[in-house]
Amino acid sequence: MNQISDINIPQRVVTSKWIYIIFGILTLFTITTIVLSAVILGVVVNRLDSKNETSLNNNGPISFADQIKIDELMKHLQQLQIIADRSNGTRVIATAGFNDTLDYIVSQLEQNTNLIVKRQYFTVRNFIIQGTPRLQTRINGNIVDRVYITEFTHILFSQRADFDSHVRVVVIPNQGCNDADWSSVSAADSVALVIRGVCTDPAKSALAEKYRVKGLLIYNNGATLANYPPVQGVRNNLNTTIPVFSISYTLGMQLVNGSADAGVMMNIDVSDANGIGNICADTPTGDKTKTIVVGSHSDGVAAGSGINDNGSGTIGNLILALNLARLFQTSSASYSTYPYRVRFCWWGAEEHGLLGARYHVEQALLPSTIEIGERFQDYLLNLNYDMLAGPNYRFGIHDDKTVLPTTPTQALYGTGQITNIFRQWFNEQNLPWSNSSLGGGSDYIPFLAAGLAVGGVNTGAGGSKPASERDQYAAVLGIGNGGIANAAYDPCYHQQCDRITNINPFAYEKVVKAAAYAIEYFGRLNDLEKWLYPQGRMKNYENFNRDRIYDFGNDPDLI
Repeated sequence: MNQISDINIPQRVVTSKWIYIIFGILTLFTITTIVLSAVILGVVVNRLDSKNETSLNNNGPISFADQIKIDELMKHLQQLQIIADRSNGTRVIATAGFNDTLDYIVSQLEQNTNLIVKRQYFTVRNFIIQGTPRLQTRINGNIVDRVYITEFTHILFSQRADFDSHVRVVVIPNQGCNDADWSSVSAADSVALVIRGVCTDPAKSALAEKYRVKGLLIYNNGATLANYPPVQGVRNNLNTTIPVFSISYTLGMQLVNGSADAGVMMNIDVSDANGIGNICADTPTGDKTKTIVVGSHSDGVAAGSGINDNGSGTIGNLILALNLARLFQTSSASYSTYPYRVRFCWWGAEEHGLLGARYHVEQALLPSTIEIGERFQDYLLNLNYDMLAGPNYRFGIHDDKTVLPTTPTQALYGTGQITNIFRQWFNEQNLPWSNSSLGGGSDYIPFLAAGLAVGGVNTGAGGSKPASERDQYAAVLGIGNGGIANAAYDPCYHQQCDRITNINPFAYEKVVKAAAYAIEYFGRLNDLEKWLYPQGRMKNYENFNRDRIYDFGNDPDLI
């Protein structure tokens, strides 16, 4: 999952070292407590299962939600941990960990179901770094090779660089966020130096390209100690034509102070990541022109195994597919198929800008896409599952009231209907729930941008649980079972510690059961399309601006 980062206006903060030492100790204690509490919570709250779940009635209809079992979820999730461990602890795209994740999903589907499995491949430009990037500075005659990661990092998707001599540095005034900042200096054929903040790094990069620079250095703003190092994991525009480095606040100030005679050499070799995969698996029954799309992203970040983010969604989606296929195949007398096709999908490169889902939607919108079932107009709704098992969890239901103002109006009513169905399930199960934003952090975005109704549930990312929410959950689940206030929903978000131990089994099982309930509910409706779109929906996308699915909902500090 992508989470919007705060953009700090430059401000120096002076803090004694003892405060930071004490803060560090308290932070470590809090994280440890969350993890331990999550384990305890998973055990203690399981006693509520008997009264919170609708049990399978031997004399009544089979419930899809009742087929979801935590043991099965954890068994498959453990396999993703094994896959990550074999791949230097990561499942990021363009690694064996990612490729093996896709192979595992496909093998499970092909061996255990009659679902129709398809792979879709796309390219991520300028993604793979060959060797170690180089940044050499000349300041007041002193030439220094700067240390990669410590003093500078590469901003993802930026272009390669092969400088054979030092290029003059030009300092861009203010924050470099508008034309006036750039037109006030002679930046052409220079390496531009600009401070981070106020507007996004891609916005600064776009202006740098407009003013024909040879390279761009964005230095951190030094507002706090955390804002001194170069920023890692930042993404640029997909079609950037210049090399862009993030550099430390200290190095940035050295260049600013020595700018009268400063020059730099930038060297980096990047190549495209080819063959990044999406997977979709379709039920062989149901109307192809009326498809329920259930999606999750299969990749993680480079920093860790990605077991909660998003191994939990990957496996949750797999278990949904395995169980629905089994019900359709073996229980036809007591569990009939749906009139709609269900398509389970696993998107690649979500962590790098929702690229897999965006590519899929873009292809479905192409006028040349004429195969029935592959056109965007064949989709009725998209359910998205990203981060389902956070240790300090909440049951976050995507709230239709939080969609972006530019959301197509045709998607609003159906998105509200989906929101209400999830709330209904949690209410019926006597479980608490919270509102979760639909502002732009996951793979539902390109579907929403093109006017499709969307929804889903998650357990939270790096945001902090307020005391009021802790108390709300404790009132329902019991004192001590509401989690930890003022701590992250997932303290291991995008970190190395996002391993199999970073899972809350109680929350995980409940969310996947909710997902199963939603699929079944929508699958049983007599006229799902009219229920979602009572005023009708667009069916001809020939003149649709496909750039919209890349621009809509962008994380302002990442892409």
